[in-house]
Amino acid sequence: MITVVGMGRKQGDLTMDGLSAIKAADVVVVKSQLTHAAATVLEIRNDAVYCDSLYEQAEDFDHLNELIVDMLSSYADKNVVFCVVGAGADDTAVQLLDGCKVIAGVSLHSDVVGNCLPAQTMLLTAEQACSATRLYAVPTVITCIDDQYVASDIQLKLLTIFDDQTPVVLSNGTKVVKLALADLCKQDFCYQSTLFIAPMELTQRRTFDFYDCADIMTRLRAPDGCPWDREQTHHSIIKNVIEEAYELADALERDDLPHIVEELGDLLMQVLFHLQIGYEDGEFEVNTVFSGLACKLVDRHPHVFAGVHAANSSESLDVWNKQKQKEHKINGTAQNVLDVPRSMTALMRCQKISSRASKGGYEFESVSQVAGKVAEELNEFLQAAESDKQMEGGDLLFAVVNLLRLSGVDSETALLVSTEKFVRRVVECERLLGIKGAKLSALTVQQFDELWFEAKKNVG
Repeated sequence: MITVVGMGRKQGDLTMDGLSAIKAADVVVVKSQLTHAAATVLEIRNDAVYCDSLYEQAEDFDHLNELIVDMLSSYADKNVVFCVVGAGADDTAVQLLDGCKVIAGVSLHSDVVGNCLPAQTMLLTAEQACSATRLYAVPTVITCIDDQYVASDIQLKLLTIFDDQTPVVLSNGTKVVKLALADLCKQDFCYQSTLFIAPMELTQRRTFDFYDCADIMTRLRAPDGCPWDREQTHHSIIKNVIEEAYELADALERDDLPHIVEELGDLLMQVLFHLQIGYEDGEFEVNTVFSGLACKLVDRHPHVFAGVHAANSSESLDVWNKQKQKEHKINGTAQNVLDVPRSMTALMRCQKISSRASKGGYEFESVSQVAGKVAEELNEFLQAAESDKQMEGGDLLFAVVNLLRLSGVDSETALLVSTEKFVRRVVECERLLGIKGAKLSALTVQQFDELWFEAKKNVG
């Protein structure tokens, strides 16, 4: 029989029930000789067993807890009392014990929040807080912040979700101080150190995570939320998704980091919008989208998760495409090209269809052959009647896209780069004309060529 006795946060916190259990025990095990629990037990009896040597053997805290449980289990035929600081049940080693009796003591967090925790409070040890994948923006108690190294890790973790000026309450066993999260590492710490942090109101915060943004979107779509946001449907904001994607692409192309961050947020907002609409309309659960994505990533990377070999990025793409065709039940080139979305831009769709068709055997033999095709289509366009210009112009573009594709160039990106280059040169020409006090319409052909050459030299 193992009885856990919570020894409280300081010497003198031992309850009468705890005292009786310690006196009656066959074996008393104290988690650490460096705590007030050891000093209290020593006043009652001098034959206690300590776990300090296990700290030196353990590879990490998980291993330590396993060693302690094994040690306690070795006394299975005796009446064992295990003395820990705090309330008892919140000790990480105690949480691994099955069927033990707990005599509760004063919790480590009692001096920072009282014995009654605020609703929805998260209670963690420092170890649990550091290893948590994320910390929610809810009232949080963190115990066992032993030293400044641990405190530093805790502070960095908390700053991913809480603002640096968020008020916190810290106790080191003898005193309680209120301070800003930014000043946490400047304090003194010991095994009794406990931190309480309550998030600021939404409108006062400047640090958020994905789940906060999802909650905000839910609030905007609520009956008392934003009238415009409530009116939107999947179809009404289709153009917004496209616009935000292009704005992100532009920021990426310019290596404009501040705008990359902003545009990623704007694109994410569109995703959150559609997730919320789908949930409200009963079309799908939000986790259905994440589950679908996770399954796709795993299924299409058998070279990562299932032992399939891919030596380079080209082979990786081949594996991806084979898996995709299997999922979409695509049999043959016809189905493969029909699977390309019509909502893509014309250049993107043309290049993707040509690429898929080429894998089915619909391919030019060489770059020179497709260059000849471009010349042929150009000639047909120049000779075409006005009613046929659109069709022949499309054929010419189709041939040019294939010429670029066989040359390893993405046509959409190439045109975007060239268009941006043209814009820069036009802007520079206008600037030069302003300096010279001239008008474009008044220039001769030679003067225009000289102006364009100067602009090209200045801006590339």
